[in-house]
Amino acid sequence: MIAVRPAHIVDAAELALKLRQADLQEIKSAVGEDPLVLLEQSIAWSDPCFSIIGEGGNPIAIFGVVPDSCAADVGRIWFLGSDELIHHSITFLRYSRKWIDKLHERYPTLWNYVDARNEVHVRWLKWCGFVFLRRIEEYGVEQRPFYEFERITPAPRRTAGD
Repeated sequence: MIAVRPAHIVDAAELALKLRQADLQEIKSAVGEDPLVLLEQSIAWSDPCFSIIGEGGNPIAIFGVVPDSCAADVGRIWFLGSDELIHHSITFLRYSRKWIDKLHERYPTLWNYVDARNEVHVRWLKWCGFVFLRRIEEYGVEQRPFYEFERITPAPRRTAGD
């Protein structure tokens, strides 16, 4: 069984040691930062930020949204996880869209970049309803192919009398 709770800065140290190889590769190619430093910064800058907790009570993934400094209704969504998430894939997939919808309550537009080699994340993002806007052939410190993606919630429908 897995649970979701607000992320704590100490979660970064636990997850950094067991990140998926594809996530480590993406961090290295995009920003070249130490994974622990990046996780700590991401938790600190995100509003909100959550940890997915595994059966042992330890974080198996962390996700959040960094608010856009230019637009209050736009956020940069991110997700980093461990291979332990595979053991909970059905539950994870069942609740993924609900959590993204929850994030959309604050941020009608969610976006970011994903390493084109990170096939698991690319498939998951498509399944969650994100649209891929473009492929950038030379992105990040290693100048590798990345996709820019976004998901925009539709504006509420107006009814007669609004």
